[in-house]
Amino acid sequence: MIQSRFKLIPQFVLKDEEGKDFSWTNLLGRYTVVYFYPKANTPGCTLEGIDFTKLIDEFNGNVIGISPDDCKAISNFKSKKGLKVKLLSDPEKIVAEQFGAVKDGKLIRSTFIVDPWGRIRKEWIKVNVNGHAEEVLEEYKRIIEEDQALNDNILVRRALRGIRPDPVEDEKIETLLKAAHLAPSCMNKQPWRFLVVRTKENLEKLHTTLSEGNYWMKQAPVMLIVYTDDEIGCQLSDKRNYALFDTGTAVGLLLTQATQMGLVAHPVAGYDPLKVKELFGLNGVVITLIAVGYWGNLDILNEKHATIELGDRIRKPLEEVAKFV
Repeated sequence: MIQSRFKLIPQFVLKDEEGKDFSWTNLLGRYTVVYFYPKANTPGCTLEGIDFTKLIDEFNGNVIGISPDDCKAISNFKSKKGLKVKLLSDPEKIVAEQFGAVKDGKLIRSTFIVDPWGRIRKEWIKVNVNGHAEEVLEEYKRIIEEDQALNDNILVRRALRGIRPDPVEDEKIETLLKAAHLAPSCMNKQPWRFLVVRTKENLEKLHTTLSEGNYWMKQAPVMLIVYTDDEIGCQLSDKRNYALFDTGTAVGLLLTQATQMGLVAHPVAGYDPLKVKELFGLNGVVITLIAVGYWGNLDILNEKHATIELGDRIRKPLEEVAKFV
């Protein structure tokens, strides 16, 4: 299983202040603050609860306080102090321990920001209550703002041509393939296929299939042949061969992953697909060739490509390609 670089929340069910079940699934689909406090009605825990209550609207109501107290104690605490946060009872400190908020059997005052996918995006262990709620709110807003912005790797990605001949490690190519392989597909058929071309002999064979305008690809240390076959994808109504869409989606994820890793991944249409299939013994349809490598070899480019390489990214107006109805 491929893991996120962020820790995921544990799967749990606890009782709330009304004695009702509260599941970890209630946290999904929203940004939530989960904080652990040692004991209800004590000074520090009271101040913390009140401070989060004062800011509850700015947290969109999504603040959960968890302590070892029983349901009756947290109900009394919430009513007596006028708290607006949701309180949960974790009498055995099992959930607290799963979050990492227990040391030597004792609950440590801790706070976590959880995103809509159940990932812990920020944590504070051994919290000082004074000013803490305000600090959490600042980070909460920052995370949301960052997530709602256009992905920076998509902004940076370009179909660059100035690829260095420096080798690319197999481990990095494997990471690109893993990213592509996580794409969605019709009925989960996963119809994409990748042939990684990296030996000198096979690269030179592939070079013979390129159009004249793709001369720059001959510098790439790795090239990917992306192909599929009607038989391994969904054939739908109106002659829709969905394998083509699925494979294109996989390539899109691969390009984004490459950008994050500091790699150029440039797909092209200029090659002889029949010759590619013949040389490498492939069936089906060769959708694209992708040159992979590190950027910075601008001296190899002709004048036209050198100008494009460092020029502005050109896109049609959004309203020309998308409409709201």
